[in-house]
Amino acid sequence: MSVVMEATYEMLHGDTVFPLLTQLDGYQGSTWNLAKDGEEEKCAYWIQLFRDHFPSLIEQSKREAADAKRNKAAHEKKCDQATAAFMTYLDELEASMAGKNYHGVLDICYAREQVLKNFEIPDPYRLAKHEQTQSALETLPSLLKEHDQLDEETLTYEIIRGVFAGNIFDMGATKTSSMFADGGSVCFHETKDQLKDRPWLVDDFNAWSKRMLEGDVHKAAIVFVDNAGPDITLGMIPFCRYLLQRGTKVIIAANSGPSLNDVIVDELEDLLDQICDFDSVICEAIEEGQLQVVGSGNVAPLIDLTKISSELADIVEQEQVDLVVLEGMGRAVESNYDARFNCESLKIAMLKDKGSADGVGGTLYDLVMRYRQAGE
Repeated sequence: MSVVMEATYEMLHGDTVFPLLTQLDGYQGSTWNLAKDGEEEKCAYWIQLFRDHFPSLIEQSKREAADAKRNKAAHEKKCDQATAAFMTYLDELEASMAGKNYHGVLDICYAREQVLKNFEIPDPYRLAKHEQTQSALETLPSLLKEHDQLDEETLTYEIIRGVFAGNIFDMGATKTSSMFADGGSVCFHETKDQLKDRPWLVDDFNAWSKRMLEGDVHKAAIVFVDNAGPDITLGMIPFCRYLLQRGTKVIIAANSGPSLNDVIVDELEDLLDQICDFDSVICEAIEEGQLQVVGSGNVAPLIDLTKISSELADIVEQEQVDLVVLEGMGRAVESNYDARFNCESLKIAMLKDKGSADGVGGTLYDLVMRYRQAGE
């Protein structure tokens, strides 16, 4: 579609296959094919969701532009043009979907990111990400102290609950984006207390806990992270720190460029620098090369693992990674839910969108923890 220039999508992802991915013949970037016969209702849902969400993205962009002191009139003109272009794209997509063999949620994400690039709207959630990350950072020192006082079995459970609680910071999901509009926030500990009880929708915690408490230490883990704010700061940093304390090398893969409120490489490196001011575990891990950050090559909230950066692929092979972690609704459910790897894998997310929840047989705020052995 000319309005979005689909031919330029290669700018939004890498060109290398994730080396631990198996069964490539059946792999698709998105979990659901919206063009499939019988999926008309699902297709209509997702197209409408993108329509409904885009105005909130534009509002965040205006907040970000005001903070960056960009010309207000010029920026608002770009926002109007971007909105018109994306709505035209969605209209055309809806009319042409029946003629397609495959079209997934990730394809619509690429189109949205391309529209923003076309109209020079660089990072709509930059300000929101910064505000939420700095706010969460105030809680992290005390949270890590709490973790250091727990026995290993309790810690293993609390770490996973923390990942779920942090993952509520999602400005791409309609049910949670309003919580963080205009700099709003939620209490991490209250969110953790309000998590759904076990058994979760997908609950492989017992198998994971047994593996971590009784099995050999993983050599190296690649951890695909999701959002900025409490998600990365209070959920995934403690998770990675837990692996590091066990003796596992950790490579954190973050988006190479901005998309919604997903954390990007530069933001993650800045966050880790700040954490080094008060946490010796993280600081020493970075100094010793046990904790590394790499750009995934991705510029979308979902990820196609056949289109990652060559840098990420190289480091996975060099470090002999034997654990793959995909965190967040976009990377672990809306894409890669059925992906298989030739090593152990963990997919973990809170479901904050009705379409995603329906797609895996759940309801809003259900919790997914899918742990698999190699090839499963």
